[in-house]
Amino acid sequence: MNEPFKTELSKLTPVQMQAVNWNEGPLVVIAGPGSGKTRVLTYRIARILKDSINENFRILGLTFTNKAADEMRVRLNELVPDMNKRLYLGTFHSFCAEVLRNHGSHVGVNPNFTIYSDSKDLDEIIKDVKMELESNEEIGSIGTTNLLPVIQYLQKNLIESGVPLDKFITNPNLRNAVEKIYKGYINKLNSLNALDFESLIFRTYLLFKKYPFIANHYRKIYSYISIDEFQDTNYAQFQMIKQLTKSKFRNLFIVADDDQLIYQWNGASNKRIHEFKEEYEADIIQLPDNFRCPSTVVTLANNLIAHNKGRLDNKKPLHAMKEIEDSSEVIRLKNFFSFDDEMQWIVKDLESRVSHENSSTFAVIARSNKLLLKIYEELKKKDIPTVISKRKNEFESPQISWMHSLLRLANKRNDKKFLNEVINTFEYFTKYEIDIEEVIAWSEARDGDYLKGYYNCISSLDLSDTYLQSLNLNLIEGKSFITFIEDTLQWLNTDIYINQMEEEHKELFYDEFEVWKQLMSSFYYKYGYNNVTLSTFLQELDLSSKQKEPAVGYVQCLTIHSAKGKEFEHVYILGLVEDELPSFASKKKGEFSIEMEEERRNCFVAITRTLSTLTLTYANRYNGWTKQPSRFLYEMGILE
Repeated sequence: MNEPFKTELSKLTPVQMQAVNWNEGPLVVIAGPGSGKTRVLTYRIARILKDSINENFRILGLTFTNKAADEMRVRLNELVPDMNKRLYLGTFHSFCAEVLRNHGSHVGVNPNFTIYSDSKDLDEIIKDVKMELESNEEIGSIGTTNLLPVIQYLQKNLIESGVPLDKFITNPNLRNAVEKIYKGYINKLNSLNALDFESLIFRTYLLFKKYPFIANHYRKIYSYISIDEFQDTNYAQFQMIKQLTKSKFRNLFIVADDDQLIYQWNGASNKRIHEFKEEYEADIIQLPDNFRCPSTVVTLANNLIAHNKGRLDNKKPLHAMKEIEDSSEVIRLKNFFSFDDEMQWIVKDLESRVSHENSSTFAVIARSNKLLLKIYEELKKKDIPTVISKRKNEFESPQISWMHSLLRLANKRNDKKFLNEVINTFEYFTKYEIDIEEVIAWSEARDGDYLKGYYNCISSLDLSDTYLQSLNLNLIEGKSFITFIEDTLQWLNTDIYINQMEEEHKELFYDEFEVWKQLMSSFYYKYGYNNVTLSTFLQELDLSSKQKEPAVGYVQCLTIHSAKGKEFEHVYILGLVEDELPSFASKKKGEFSIEMEEERRNCFVAITRTLSTLTLTYANRYNGWTKQPSRFLYEMGILE
């Protein structure tokens, strides 16, 4: 074992070391906020790789974000260099995409499938299916607004299309409509050789279930499986893991915390950890030591979460490991007459503090986007550098969208949707109008290749000859899509196009230009430079957020869900009133409902993002309505 790794291991606590040294058999690591769970997970994988230097088995590590997987991959390369080939680190969805690329034909999925990550595309499919069914008078007229969540719910619960939905929908007319729309939706995706996020998991589950020899193949490859944030798994994800492992496989190492479960709306359940323990007869190690928060914040967190009844048995309270000499200013509670007053005070306070401290050490957290957007706008008005955190599934700048659509069209040469996107985005930033019908007619008179038809139309335009050669050779002829991307980015980043952009479009272009380069860098790190197909690249791209990482020097505005997994020196949590946190919907469900317990966990997650100071604010009136202070302030012991 190399000396730097030995030094790192020596910094672990005895209980952390116990988890790192765990070898064979199933284990649940209950890791509270700030307990070093990512370090434990990473160091254990590194230790196993070090101990098996001459062996060939691989380790599978599943996470819930690409960023978490990337960070672990980089850290592991530092601890145990040149071991990437013995690792697969990725999200549930990227692992399932990998499986389906190799074996999906057994369940009707061709390797070059497209992943539809944007809900707008999926809603459009539902709309088309619904209109066709209505025109054939197979269903009555119903709205489409809530149909996508219904279909996603059915898939997350592994209910196949074509199965009667009597148990779920009592109204016979509505049930008939949903059954037929769900079936039509899946058939449409199949005809497009496309998958949504839910069907990535569902098809992999079906693959392992119907063809156990494939699951056995993966068990032979991966001798150890680790899963991060296991409490956030939904039913389909857990069932997929069960089909993958079966009863013979025991080397499952999961990291979880029932107190940080905030994805019930996505199918997560506080019963999942217990189900895992029972299914695999797993041992449990608890990591209650909190190295992140000041002791006063840890006390608030313990007071708050103790009110939840659905917690694991024998759960240890958090234990503060961090002491701050002067704790009098660690926690501030501020009350205001109105939300406007609350916002103005936060803005003024931040204005004062960021003048002598790095802005990126500050975070403003709210339960809802509605409040968050308002404070974000107020911060911008005062010229305080700020960014709002959100996931972005599609590129928005015309130039980058055009390049992305070209790659998609190169992968599916007869796709009219991608051709239309190529033509529309190209016209937006070059002002050249291309007749789509002309492209289609030219293409279908030959081999039906729309990319060649598009090239035929633009080859006579006043464009760079060098670029056109790259498009023809590297993309149309398929020599190197990577080279095509590099040539395109270079071409787009020339003065002739930059100078034509409006200032707001320049900022978006440069942001997405940087995002693309970051995604490419991550892709190279994971797969190498020339080892993958265009379809694999596009699938990985579709699974990645297109949101730029916040730059240094920006105050971050986040919802609680987007703040999870992060930490900040100074945290502001606003809107701590009834109907906001806890939400109105959870209050309707009742004081002891699972929804109210999740709201309490939301608050627990929010306050435990704190490294140094925590500011809690609430007002008496929001949008003209009188509000009571959040019950959670009383439960923390900060209000009496």
